[in-house]
Amino acid sequence: MSKFDHFSFIGPIYDHIFGRHGDHEIVAFAQLQAGDRVLDVGGGTGRVSILFAPKVKAVVVSDSAIGMVKQAKERGLCTVVSHAEKLPYAAGQFDRVIMVDAFHHVADQQTTLDEMWRMTAQGGKIIIEEPDIENFYVKLIALGEKLLLMRSHFVRPVKIAEMGIRNRSAAVVIERKNGNAWIIITKMSEPEE
Repeated sequence: MSKFDHFSFIGPIYDHIFGRHGDHEIVAFAQLQAGDRVLDVGGGTGRVSILFAPKVKAVVVSDSAIGMVKQAKERGLCTVVSHAEKLPYAAGQFDRVIMVDAFHHVADQQTTLDEMWRMTAQGGKIIIEEPDIENFYVKLIALGEKLLLMRSHFVRPVKIAEMGIRNRSAAVVIERKNGNAWIIITKMSEPEE
């Protein structure tokens, strides 16, 4: 596994290379309310968070790549440097917890989902947008990331949904479009101990 921090290195030019043209789907799936608090886990430069900021009470970008977080901060977004597996907030602090195009990069996917669940308020939503590994072109992207020695581990949307449900009271919807998948997990209640 590579120790090179690809994302801090490309942080200053990331949006020029991988810029977004909308992300209207994730905003629609979030079903935002004006008083919502949003946590963008693995949010990098804030390229998606910036779409949420004018619609909600607060948005926080969390990422472990300092070079990416610096770009989000320059956009005026609230930021925190943190790994997705151990987020520095008390449980239930956010109404929406999102992760866009980053789940395949985290070191421990189950722990990341557990942390996202912990961060989500009851009745809140976790929305994970990922390239759909069942799509042929995404398989080529996955191969390219392996060749670049990135720690990518793409999983099927159904598997992400199963990981998100794990012994929890949750409602899950999977949406697909143009090689992307959105796994939308609504936190119904905490599991009985």
